[in-house]
Amino acid sequence: MKQRIEVEIYNQTFIVNSEDDEQYVREIASYVDSRMHQLGESAKTAMPLRVAIMTALSIADEYHKALQRENDTQKEIDRLSTLILERIAQSEASDGRGLKEGSLNTFAKVDAVAPVEDTTKKDAH
Repeated sequence: MKQRIEVEIYNQTFIVNSEDDEQYVREIASYVDSRMHQLGESAKTAMPLRVAIMTALSIADEYHKALQRENDTQKEIDRLSTLILERIAQSEASDGRGLKEGSLNTFAKVDAVAPVEDTTKKDAH
């Protein structure tokens, strides 16, 4: 159920309509507020719109870098999983135990998991 949550960002009050937990919305708003104050001080600009855009770009950069790290990590997990499964198969084959035809495929099928996109819509007024 959507709820209206009042937050303060960069000395302005906003009403956020969200289905998320109120504490979560406040934490996100607090994060944006602190980033805006941080960038506003370092940019030495009093124009809130400019600070908001710079902050949005900075947060978007963080987000995309995190997605890239997650993607790189998943690729490394897939690579190592394949390597481990190949070594297990080689070890079992050299021991004469061998795997039944097709049994390795049961374990070797590692699908990369695509990042989950946040489809929650939030309205800020």
